[in-house]
Amino acid sequence: MFDMDNMKNTKYPEQLKELFRAFAPEELYNAWADTFEVESVDGKRVVIAYHGSQTLSAFKKECKKTLGACVDSLLGDGKKMKLVKKSSRSSLSPKAKKNIRALKFFTLGIIFVCIATAVIVVLLNYIGNRNFRETFYNTSSIKVDSRVRVIQLSDLHCASYGKDNAKLLKRIEALHPDIIICTGDIVDSVEDDADFTVALAGKLAEIAPSYYVYGNKEVESIYGFPFNEADLDRKFGFDDTNRDESALPALEDPFEEQLEAVGIKVLKNESDTITVDTMTVDVYGVLNSNPSSFWSYSEKAFFDYLYTNPDNLKITAIHEPLIFEEFQPETWGDLILCGHTHGGVVRIPVLGPLYTHEHGLFPERSDAFVYGRYDAAGTPLIVSSGLENTDIFRINNQPELVVIDINKF
Repeated sequence: MFDMDNMKNTKYPEQLKELFRAFAPEELYNAWADTFEVESVDGKRVVIAYHGSQTLSAFKKECKKTLGACVDSLLGDGKKMKLVKKSSRSSLSPKAKKNIRALKFFTLGIIFVCIATAVIVVLLNYIGNRNFRETFYNTSSIKVDSRVRVIQLSDLHCASYGKDNAKLLKRIEALHPDIIICTGDIVDSVEDDADFTVALAGKLAEIAPSYYVYGNKEVESIYGFPFNEADLDRKFGFDDTNRDESALPALEDPFEEQLEAVGIKVLKNESDTITVDTMTVDVYGVLNSNPSSFWSYSEKAFFDYLYTNPDNLKITAIHEPLIFEEFQPETWGDLILCGHTHGGVVRIPVLGPLYTHEHGLFPERSDAFVYGRYDAAGTPLIVSSGLENTDIFRINNQPELVVIDINKF
């Protein structure tokens, strides 16, 4: 007989199993030994948990007498024994518990490796995104006699590459552009970031003829309401019978005055014509890129741009590419420049862009224009991933400066 200290120690279950081996016939031991364990021992009672596949009644019928003898041998006569059925994981056999523990540690190890890998990838991309890459595109047009180089800046969101963006500006100047076009979201808020943008705009205008098309960030902070058809009609009191598309670009805009004072032209549903060597180029900027209001608030201006002097090279600039997904007119001009999507933020090899607000997960699978070069009604469409460099989750998608060379062939 054992004393109470030994009854409660961790060796007691082993002692009980040894006695069960000694007292039980071999067949009984082999059938039931791995199906129970000691759950608790106190001064009055021993609780034995059964976790086998048969019923508790069958276990009691086969083993109660032998287990009772084992308990009496260890603790003395009069010790109560209770047999209970356990189906939870805690009542599994020791071997099963060991396997589950091993699986648990393996799973935790895999999770740890995945988290560590993700952290490393995010940090490496965040560091790499401190710099920008240059993405070159080539298009052709019979309207040009020699190369026309266009540089596109998009979605800068007040990011800096060197003090006062000196590194960015130095590289733009070294690329010798003929035209510079900013396709929106250069700022996060016009109220807070006007000085930043005006300073950058003035430097760009010193390098080459430069244009600025508003993105959703500029529109939100300048006008304070979205440019869908319903909100525009409400603002102006218009409907299908009296709509005047000239009302939108005529809205008061002090930011435009600041930009144009330093030499960059703001295009709001209008075009500007310049000469590059012997070639004439029309640049058109779309203000209302929402598909619901594009035709109702800019149809006349857009078609005037397209079909007046059709021999001129036509470059269409707009912040969001949504209208090119929605509509298929005869032509959009000779080149289209867009931004807004940030390239899907995360780009997965083979699968492509991960997410955009408008199209959800894997947007290119729904034929969305997210990043790179596309064809829109026969016109080359370039969607920039932008120059914003502070998003820690921007993965495999380094900020870019877009350079387009338009050649005769």
